[in-house]
Amino acid sequence: MAMMLRHLLAPGHSHGAIEVDAHGHEGEHGAEEHMEAAEYTLDLRIAACFVILAGALLLGLPTLLLKQFQDPDATVPRLLRGFAGGVIVALALVHIIPSAVGELNSLMTFPVGGCAILFGIIALVLIDNTMTALLAPPAYKQHIRDGLESNNKNNKQPHQHHHSAAATDPSDPKHAVAVQRDVEAATAAQSSNHVHQCMRTLGASSWLASGSKPASNVRQYVTAYSMELGCIFHSVIIGVGLGVLTESRSLIVTLMVALAVHQGLEALALGSVLALTSFSFIKKLAMLLMYSITTPIGIAIGIALSSSYDPRSVTSRAVQGTLNGVSGGMLLYIGMFQLIAEEFSREDMLVRPRLRLGMYAALCLGAASMCILGIWA
Repeated sequence: MAMMLRHLLAPGHSHGAIEVDAHGHEGEHGAEEHMEAAEYTLDLRIAACFVILAGALLLGLPTLLLKQFQDPDATVPRLLRGFAGGVIVALALVHIIPSAVGELNSLMTFPVGGCAILFGIIALVLIDNTMTALLAPPAYKQHIRDGLESNNKNNKQPHQHHHSAAATDPSDPKHAVAVQRDVEAATAAQSSNHVHQCMRTLGASSWLASGSKPASNVRQYVTAYSMELGCIFHSVIIGVGLGVLTESRSLIVTLMVALAVHQGLEALALGSVLALTSFSFIKKLAMLLMYSITTPIGIAIGIALSSSYDPRSVTSRAVQGTLNGVSGGMLLYIGMFQLIAEEFSREDMLVRPRLRLGMYAALCLGAASMCILGIWA
């Protein structure tokens, strides 16, 4: 087209002005068609905001309203958390990470997609550790400091042997008796130190279970905040992706239904984590609502950008791929470490085979549900 335009503008071409004018009208006609397509699908994109919001609230709210989900040791909430772990891990590995790797690796030969995912994981490790240190109760941190100081003092004290003068001769039978007595004393000291360590650990564990703000709740706070951050980050991206679609009404309807279920399952996973925290009901509800409205906000942003947004441009692919990679790394860390590892490492899993089998089934069901949704969304 560029060569043809240069030919038409060359000197001596009698119809240059006409052809340029025709070309200009053709460009204006293409812009008009694009605007008509945007208006043709605008009603569906606006409807998608409310449908997806309803899907998130429909599956997320019961976890906050029903008391059964607020007992960390009850079977149903534990199965739900296993299901949530499968949902979040499959969301990261099936929906987000492949898209990020494909978009970023197409821009250069260096595997920058993996770097974005790695950055998301490292960023969340830093956030997780920093928030845990900041939110841990001062009394618990002082308890740990006292234990470390006690350990250092015990390790610095040299072990002293006291032998009688009569036992200095190795050939003397009394020497063997003295050595045996020293060995028994050292063993007793080691055993005493081990018992001290165990009792100190048990004391800390029992302390964690009590108090106005026990340290056991800190992990729940950190998991809730981290999951909220990862889910919001991802939800805005997919909302923008839906908002800029203007070509096909059938595609938008398919994505609207699939994303309503998709966001509902994420809300269910987030609600199962929020239900275990000691946050007030208002704060839990606010966090769930904040997550639920992020996809509609993303759709609104996409609608505003749809007239000028080019998803095939290098800038668009780089930005979307980077954001997908970072959010995918965050969600992978949340699912593997904060949900699956913590829930499946509980001691009663060793002696409750039915619960263990149920947790495996819930994990696989959550992962399978997101994998199936990957066909459409």
